[in-house]
Amino acid sequence: MNHMKFYGDVRLKRLIRHTDDQKPRSVGRALDVLRVGLWFEGLRARLGSTTAYGLGQIIQPHTYKKGLHHNNLWAKYACGRHVPGVETVQAGASKVPGSEELLDSPAWHALDVTRSAGCSGDSLLRSLRPSVQVAVFEARELSAGRYVRRSALGRSLRSLEGQADLQSLAATVVLLRNAHERGDASMAYTIGRSLHRSLLMAAACSPLKFVSLELFEFFIRTVFPMSASKKFALELDRDMLRAQLAWLTGTAMQLHKSGKPGFSLVGDTRQLMRLLHGNFGLDLMFGLGPRLKLNVPAEEADEDETSFVAVHNAHFEWGVSVLRAGRCERFPPTNYADVIAERALTP
Repeated sequence: MNHMKFYGDVRLKRLIRHTDDQKPRSVGRALDVLRVGLWFEGLRARLGSTTAYGLGQIIQPHTYKKGLHHNNLWAKYACGRHVPGVETVQAGASKVPGSEELLDSPAWHALDVTRSAGCSGDSLLRSLRPSVQVAVFEARELSAGRYVRRSALGRSLRSLEGQADLQSLAATVVLLRNAHERGDASMAYTIGRSLHRSLLMAAACSPLKFVSLELFEFFIRTVFPMSASKKFALELDRDMLRAQLAWLTGTAMQLHKSGKPGFSLVGDTRQLMRLLHGNFGLDLMFGLGPRLKLNVPAEEADEDETSFVAVHNAHFEWGVSVLRAGRCERFPPTNYADVIAERALTP
């Protein structure tokens, strides 16, 4: 049996190297690794090729004729080292219609946090699909050709969570950038929590699943730092996100098999988001949420902030322990309040 060759580790190392460079184009180059890897893996999944070489033979067979010298660019595409040209992209689209859309999506511009958002990001948001625009702009104003942001941030975030994919992630990042640039740390933290949920769901239900680890690392390094409040921040790492993705997809598959609609991991994520909001148990809500950390020395944080982070992390650890053990507990044990109180008092 032929096994699919795995290129994700090479892409991940390359992405990390770019984000560590701290050069003007480093974030853009990291995004190129993501978008080319996503394009390549999407083609490979649809065409069933196990290697980059084999995929190139399917899409551009004329370049593999015997005796013809060629530089195997498909291996470079697989590793995110080279952005394909127009001819190659069109060749891919002739085999898999629509494959070019993810590569050239306007969402990538919104995810480049080093570029100016322009007009508070409205131009970027207006380039996204209509359902994303409806999530962030007032519907009545949109019908009149005007772009007025919704005043209720919570409704916008829930709408974006309900359609989690590349474009909805990009829109949420624009909202996060706006809050961060205004210095509204409380709003940035709220958006960051929503973005964490959307990121997991997008990695479960969209083509982004093909580059989930690279995507997680990119967001951890370049996006989530903007979500920090004045005294605490999300404490994330890709291994925990990978575990949470597995728990989320496993739970959704069980619910789908039991006959509950909306958990097929295909299409919108309105039902899936209920797992992350506590509708199916606090073990899922806490275990699939982020851990927190103080971003100031403990002696500079007041008692309420220290207690908030400690209590939150106690709940997080309980939820993770339940999910890791494969159990289902809708609520913490009755004596857990004592555990949390003790944790909150521990320096």
